[in-house]
Amino acid sequence: MKLIAQKKRPAADQRPTSTTAAEQSPTPTPPTAPQRNLEVVQQTAEYTCTMHPEIRTNAPGTCPKCEMTLVPVVPAVAEDFNLRLDSTPKSPKVNEKVKLRFSIFNPRTGEQVKYFYMQHDKLFHLFIVSQDMNEFQHIHPTLERDGSFTIETVLPMAGNYKIYSDFYPHEGAPQVLQTNLTTAGYTKDLMAAAPRLTPDTNLTKTLDGMKIELKLEPDTIIAGQRVALKYHLTDEKTGQPIRDLAPYLGAWGHTLILSEDQTDYVHSHPEEVVPDTPDKLKLRGGPDATFNAFFPEPATYRIWTQFLRGETLTTVSFTVKADRLH
Repeated sequence: MKLIAQKKRPAADQRPTSTTAAEQSPTPTPPTAPQRNLEVVQQTAEYTCTMHPEIRTNAPGTCPKCEMTLVPVVPAVAEDFNLRLDSTPKSPKVNEKVKLRFSIFNPRTGEQVKYFYMQHDKLFHLFIVSQDMNEFQHIHPTLERDGSFTIETVLPMAGNYKIYSDFYPHEGAPQVLQTNLTTAGYTKDLMAAAPRLTPDTNLTKTLDGMKIELKLEPDTIIAGQRVALKYHLTDEKTGQPIRDLAPYLGAWGHTLILSEDQTDYVHSHPEEVVPDTPDKLKLRGGPDATFNAFFPEPATYRIWTQFLRGETLTTVSFTVKADRLH
């Protein structure tokens, strides 16, 4: 399984968030639940700022925020960490609350991880996508005293769900691990329930009072080549460019891209950086946001992009196709 996700490395002296030593419980046994690791498809040297670890580039240089020299990213543990997902109830019922608990383990020692680094204002980004790709959730579990993460949610339709856990463990690298969760009583063939996506012919949608236009550069997506997703936002009523976007999780927007078979995952943020100011709540952005993406294989992909305007978080989706290079 393949992964391309933005990676951020903390400062050498930056301490990750964790529980205190007094609160740590005895070391649990390693996880045994099924787990699919997302493999990096594009290995490149990465650099970060020791003062602003959210900055990540593929080339040496200086930080765009403070102009300090960027340093290489070198994780102590390069392997994917292990993840255990426990749900209560074990087989959740449709439209009823289910509590999810995530425990993460060091692949070398088997010990549960207690320390995590912040990524875009959160320690854990959780994406829940139904197998037919019609249901999408981007939510954020809470760190508990024992080092696990928990959250309650509702699964609105019967079927199988893909659970993507995006986190940054101490001594490791930023990573995404995938697990599965199936609702109670669901017995249909999972292959028969696989999505059959049709690429959009019109890349303009109107949601929550916003007209959202997506332009691809280049306009034809070629697998294995980078593409810019350029969004332009206007007010539905006035037609005027929107300039009152609020920062959402430290960025002007968030994008998740999944291939139709859900084996290729891309998590991206706009190249327009939110200024590092004391009071980010007062900052406003728009009307344009550009996300740099990479579609690894020829396939149909669904794109979910989120923007925050006022108190409304808007999630817009588009379906596109990546062609093979001829």
